Amino acid sequence: MRDLANGMLVKHHTLGLGKIVALEPNAVHVFFPESDKRFAAKLRLPAARALLATEGLEPNAWLEGLSAFTLDSASGRYALAASWLTHDQAIAQFLAVFPKGFLDPAYVGGEGGKGERASRWRAAHDAWVKGFGDGQGEKLLEADDLKELTKRALAVEKIVAPLHPPADKDALKAALGDEETARAFFGALLELLSVPSPGRARFEKLFGTAGHLPVNPAQQWLVATLFPFIASPERHVLMRPKATREAAERLGCDLRYEDSPTWVSYAALRALSTQLLEKLEANGAKDFVDIESFLHVTAAAKRTAKAEDGAAPSPKRARAKDTRARSTP
Repeated sequence: MRDLANGMLVKHHTLGLGKIVALEPNAVHVFFPESDKRFAAKLRLPAARALLATEGLEPNAWLEGLSAFTLDSASGRYALAASWLTHDQAIAQFLAVFPKGFLDPAYVGGEGGKGERASRWRAAHDAWVKGFGDGQGEKLLEADDLKELTKRALAVEKIVAPLHPPADKDALKAALGDEETARAFFGALLELLSVPSPGRARFEKLFGTAGHLPVNPAQQWLVATLFPFIASPERHVLMRPKATREAAERLGCDLRYEDSPTWVSYAALRALSTQLLEKLEANGAKDFVDIESFLHVTAAAKRTAKAEDGAAPSPKRARAKDTRARSTP
């Protein structure tokens, strides 16, 4: 069936909108989100072709973004991770913590509470503007004042340090401990932040300098993406290797993660974050700080139900449970 292609959206006359995740000579594997199952349906060809429409379909960024399908050897079917959550379920998990979404007082205020994460990121942004804004960072770099640059960077990072896992507690200090590699890193960082929409080349230069910092690859990811995210959370995203990957996997997105910072993985995360921001605007999300908080909750979320044959809990059941939770005094 030459008109079918991997990644294409199709519409089945009874199963609804789906995405082709694999093609075989005699079968097509299609994921139908309305089934609430993590497994793609295996439809036999050529009989199934008459049931699939390929034209006149509305774009679906969330469905098109699902990419973390792997072949389950036992069943011979393609499936998302066992911890997969539908978008509705992920939102329900977030609303269970913050019933009014990103406008919830506990999220907006947040000091010392459930919303402390977002408030710390925003405070760090203000500190960055104060210490590096109006060309201050470039002037310090031009004067080769690495000591002051490092001091200001560590002061900004100190605000969000409680959000780091214990293993990353002193990562930034160690990363900036060598003047030669720190000089190259600050140069690439400030060059990237000097333009509104930096291209791939500037990110690759930053990632290249981060790769030479004296910390392990996972910490290089944190250092490379931390300051762009803090400086411009409306444009740049944060890669926290363990938590970010876990959240992306639960949402069905393959970040094509590599141990050291790469443009390919970063671009995949930014695409996912952009899709989420568009969907979560209705809940009050306004920038990638809100998306980072959403991904953090998603990574920590526990599945509340388990059906047979790999079925995920129904979005309707998740929403009903969330409604009950919000109505409880």
